[in-house]
Amino acid sequence: MLRTYFLVMALVAGFIGTGCVSTSHVQTADTLGAGKSQFAVEPGAGAVAAFTGEEGDSFYYPHVDLAYRYGVTDTLDLGVRFGSSAVELQAKILLSDPADPDKAISLAPAAMGYFFGGDGASVNYVNVSVPVLIGFKMSNGSEFVLGPRINATTIKIAGVGDTGRANVLSAGTSVGYALRVSDGFRLLPEIGVLFPLVGGLSTSDTDSEVVAGFESGFVQFKLGFLFGEGRPISSPAPVENVESGTP
Repeated sequence: MLRTYFLVMALVAGFIGTGCVSTSHVQTADTLGAGKSQFAVEPGAGAVAAFTGEEGDSFYYPHVDLAYRYGVTDTLDLGVRFGSSAVELQAKILLSDPADPDKAISLAPAAMGYFFGGDGASVNYVNVSVPVLIGFKMSNGSEFVLGPRINATTIKIAGVGDTGRANVLSAGTSVGYALRVSDGFRLLPEIGVLFPLVGGLSTSDTDSEVVAGFESGFVQFKLGFLFGEGRPISSPAPVENVESGTP
């Protein structure tokens, strides 16, 4: 029982902390527009930051992804990201008016996971994130993006006569700025943080147990190179000047 407990918890810390899960979105809150596509190169780095402050409790790792997104409609993008994030399926649903010149608010759920096994043992890993992207549009077509998110992670380990499952709920946010360099290129630096809040742990020979009080969080920085023409710049409607005559 004790061996399985530590095995499950080690896998939770390993899979989340070594960069499988991206804590950054590296995209705008606004959608691309119907029929438009975008290719992204996302180099960066992450860190497991320990709250204890003790030397050796934190470590750093590279995190590099490629992404492709396509505008199905004016309010829906679908995409895929692969690399350090394994394979992540993405969607973005615009909740605000596409013609709004000042802001964009969207829901951007994503899911990734994989399975591997051999010699009677297997590991299943699934992560689902639900971010809300809030974009503040600039007059030059750039966009300041906030991205609060909730993450749900499940890891299941099956061995010979021994199984274990861990579920972890995390919360975090990201801050980025999509600089519109040209109609077909944006540069997007972004920093994201993620904090495990609570977890549930069960094994084949124990009941489910709640785990809390995690002593670490995850920080990630990415620099996104976004290629592809997005939505045209929306400008506020001109205000007519009506001159009143003097009596």
